[in-house]
Amino acid sequence: MRRYDRQRKESGTGRAWDFTILILLFTLAVLLQPIFLPGLGFTTAHIWGLVVQLIGLVIVVISLALHVWARLHLGRFYAERVEVLPDHQVIETGPYALVRHPFILAVFGLVAGLLLVVPGLPMLLLAVYTFWDFSRAAVQEEKLLSDRLPAYRRYLERVPRFLPRLWRKA
Repeated sequence: MRRYDRQRKESGTGRAWDFTILILLFTLAVLLQPIFLPGLGFTTAHIWGLVVQLIGLVIVVISLALHVWARLHLGRFYAERVEVLPDHQVIETGPYALVRHPFILAVFGLVAGLLLVVPGLPMLLLAVYTFWDFSRAAVQEEKLLSDRLPAYRRYLERVPRFLPRLWRKA
């Protein structure tokens, strides 16, 4: 996190390509696994296999839409890693009114959907790593933001971390 804060001060942005490149390499490996290492995957000729893959594809599309919505909604406050700008505000509208981490929820959905589309050991390992790493990052982000932004502490109490509430407290 500190690296991206320094990067913003030096170049005006905390955005970087290293994470995107890593995700693209993992995606490439997952997509090529059925071709080069088919024994690591699961296949079936039954119709339910196609149904599961279609469900996975729908989850991927919904997750990508959530990612775009969350990123566009943050506007200039978006960065690859959490950072606090001098005029930083807590965003509590759009997808951020439903969950504290819509971007991370989108990544979870993307990985879960891909696991249904391309079931196999590499995708399972990627899913486990993704859930572990992003869950840990969310906790770190919450700590940093609640330490620096008093309004974020109140936001933590009202909005769930990853799964939106289907009901509201009275």
